[in-house]
Parts: sequence; structure tokens; C-alpha cells
Amino acid sequence: MMRKIFVIGLALVMAAGMCAQTTTKKKRIREKPVKHYIDVYAGGGVSSFGYSLEGGNAGIGGSFTLGAGYTYFFRPYIGVQAGLQLSRVATTARLTQPIEWTTWQDGTPLTDYTGEQYTHRTTFANWKEKELAYLFQIPVGLRFRYFKDRDSRVGLHAAVGLNLSFPMLSRYVHTSGDVTHTGWYPQWQLELHDLPGRFETEPFVTEQEETLKKKLNKVNAEMYAELGTSIRLNVRTELFIAAYMQYMLNDFSSVKRDARIPLGFANNHNHYAFMSEYRGLIGTDKVGALHPWVVGLKVGVSVSPIKTEREKRKELKKLARQYPDVLEPMLVHDTIYVFDTIYMYKHDTVQQIITDTVQTERIIRDTIMIIQEQKAVEAIDSMLSESVIWFNLNEYEPILEPAYIIDSIAAVMKQHPNIRLHVNGHACRLGSDAYNQRLALQRAQAVAKLLREKGVSGERLQIRSYSSSYPYRYNNEHQLSKDRRVEIIPETDHKKIKTEEIEDEDF
Repeated sequence: MMRKIFVIGLALVMAAGMCAQTTTKKKRIREKPVKHYIDVYAGGGVSSFGYSLEGGNAGIGGSFTLGAGYTYFFRPYIGVQAGLQLSRVATTARLTQPIEWTTWQDGTPLTDYTGEQYTHRTTFANWKEKELAYLFQIPVGLRFRYFKDRDSRVGLHAAVGLNLSFPMLSRYVHTSGDVTHTGWYPQWQLELHDLPGRFETEPFVTEQEETLKKKLNKVNAEMYAELGTSIRLNVRTELFIAAYMQYMLNDFSSVKRDARIPLGFANNHNHYAFMSEYRGLIGTDKVGALHPWVVGLKVGVSVSPIKTEREKRKELKKLARQYPDVLEPMLVHDTIYVFDTIYMYKHDTVQQIITDTVQTERIIRDTIMIIQEQKAVEAIDSMLSESVIWFNLNEYEPILEPAYIIDSIAAVMKQHPNIRLHVNGHACRLGSDAYNQRLALQRAQAVAKLLREKGVSGERLQIRSYSSSYPYRYNNEHQLSKDRRVEIIPETDHKKIKTEEIEDEDF
């Protein structure tokens, strides 16, 4: 017996606890993930033009990238990004192997002023130069981020896409070295050098530096990728640190192979023209195709300019402390709905609405509901102006044109519980007044029955019979066929405003 009493008592206590939990459970409003970000970033690393060099070697140079962009996350972890950035690509080149010529470019043998044939030799002593290109780029691609949960501070950052690259400035800079010219006479087994004006050591002249704007003027596509860490500083700000790489897909140089100047020759082809008009390695026949690449480390910050729902609620809570008589009830009565609606219509800031126009929470809520219900009434009127509920002579079975008109009206009524409908029955002039009055009432009752079957409460329907007194309201003249009808006229009742209490754990 005691065991049964104990079991029954335990069941009652558990049931009471569940009821208490149910009645005190608060509806938590989940924070929506931030979708819009403005990105600002900078990076640095190493780069190369990626060309092969005959008679020497090409090494890496320093690079950087600066940029800003916009990212929209259409999914919590995946978004699209676009922006503008400036990048620098550099290569350090060295010439080490000597070059020999026995003929001019046109194929004629090399001869000196006495008519003797010889071989012209050019050797390089510590010759070093740097190729530079500054690129204006438009990156477009996908961006990925992953946090284990919404409270995680550190997550994964990745991006992949394409750059459109526009060369802004391209040039070379000679850093060290000189060139020695000698003449080899095989018939005498003699090599001549240190002859002024002819076979001598030729130092690099500063005035010979020239920009290569016409050499690198080709718009090109470039692939880029990033992988690193995203650090969440707060709800709207993220810091990302990532390793990045870029690789040009097509040949970057616009100088065709058959149009390049042979290394060591001038354009006028005389025996004083060797190396005197040298324009850098990019424009010579010793350089292969250019596919620049860049690798480095990038640091940036992403900031969302749009306030989150949590920030809006905090702002409203702060204002409620300043204006307790006005906003304190809003913390209980549909807080988020009212606040978001104010922002949606963009009437003004919350502060100005409170100080200038809003006197009570009731006025705010009623005004919003009136606006929404007026739009719903206009929607029903618009549907009815293009639709008809007809009846055959002496019948009260409705003919719906279109057939779904009752469904459409019922759907609007369910969304707006404060709208009422006048269901007015009419008849044509054939028959006595008493008969037409009864027939019109039967027609109105038939239509009201259809609305109730679609879920519209009968308390919201007012049925009336007008016999044959009034013509169709959309043409204002009597016609026998159009007089046999039912008209539905919507109206709102603002005296019965129902609100749903929503509590938030954040409050």
C-alpha cells in the first residue's frame, strides 16, 4: 500500500514539475548569422615572373598585396566575395654565361674596320637586375569559414577564385655589374680587348633605364587561393590570417617571341651597337613565357556594417531604461516584432520615434497593425474587383469565377484575425420583393458557409440581404445577370487587438 502511495506521489510531483516548466519556459530568439562583411587586408611574401632565362638564372623577389572588398555569406559557411587590390610582383635576374656572335642579325659575317672576320664575345661580371610589375586587380571568388559552434572564437578561413590583372607600371632596375666585350680572331688565335671605343668594359649607364609599359600591358586572368584561421572578435567583426598564393594562367608578356630584341644587339646593327640599347630581360629573346606567381601571408579584418538582432535588442533595452513609461511594456509585448517593424519601415531612429511621435507602446502596436490590415483589405478588394460570385436565376448555388477566390480570401483572413467581412446577397428584379429578399439571403448564407469551411470564423462574417435594391458595385447599373450575385466587402475592427507575449532569455 505504501509503495503504491509513493509511486502515485512521485508521478504527481513529476507532472507538476513538467507543468511548471511548460508555463515558465521562455521563447528564445536565435541570433541570425551575419551575412554582410566589408573586408580590408594586406599581405606580403615572395614572387617571381616565372620565366626561364637562357645564359643566366631568375630568382625570387619581394611582393605585397593591399586590398578591400565585400563578402556576402548566402549560407552560414559559404559566401561570394569581390573587391579591388594592388599587388607587386618582382624577380631578381642574373646573367652569368658569355654570349658569342659570328654574324649580324641579317646573317652577314662580322668584320672589323680592316675587313677581317672575327667572333664578338660578351661576358657579364656580377650582372644583376630586378624586374618589377605593379598590378591593379579585381578578385572574384568564393569564401569559406567554419566555426565549430556559434560560441567558438577560432575557426577555419579559406578562399578561392580568379583575379583580373591590369598592369599599371612595369620596369626593370639594374642593381650591379658590367659587361666586357672582346674580339676573337680564329685565323690568328688572338683575342683582343681593352681597346677604347671597341672591345672594352662597358659599365651600366643610369640614363639607359627605361620603363616597360609597352612590354607588360596585357590584361590577364590569375587564380588565387587562401587558407588560414578566422578569429571572431565579436558578433560583427572577424580577423583572418591566411597563407595565400596567386598564379597567372596565361603568358603575361605582350611581346611576341619573334618581335623580341636579341640580347646584346642594338637596332642599327653597326659594330659599335652591342648592348648600347639594352632594355631589360623581358624584351629579349633569352626570356621564355611569363607566368608570375606569388606566395605570402595575408592579414585582414572583416566588419559587418549591419546591426545584428542582439544589438538591436540591447539598444531597445537601453532606451527602455531611459523611457520606462513608454518602452517597458514592449519588453513583454511582442518586443522583437515591434522593433524590427520600425526598422523595416525606416521611419526614423528609435530615439526620434520615442521623443517625437510615440507616446505609448499601444500606439506603436496599433499603428503597425492598422497599416498591415489596410494592405490586407486592399488585397481582398483587388481580388474581388477581378472576380465574381454569380448565381443562376432562382438558384443559390454559387458560381465562382475564378474557382479559387474563396480560398484566396480565406488565406488573407487567417493571417489577419481583426478583419471582418460583410457578405451581402443580391437578386435581380424578376419576382416579388419578398421572394427576392429571401433568395438573396440564401445566396449570402451559401457563400458564408464556404468561408466557414475554409477556416473563417462565423463571428467575423456579417450576412445581409439587399434583394434587388442595388446594382453591381463595380459598374453601378442594373443588369439582370450581374444583379444575381453576392458581394464580399472587408473591413477592420481595431477595437479587438490581440497580442502574443514573447519573452527573451537575453532580457
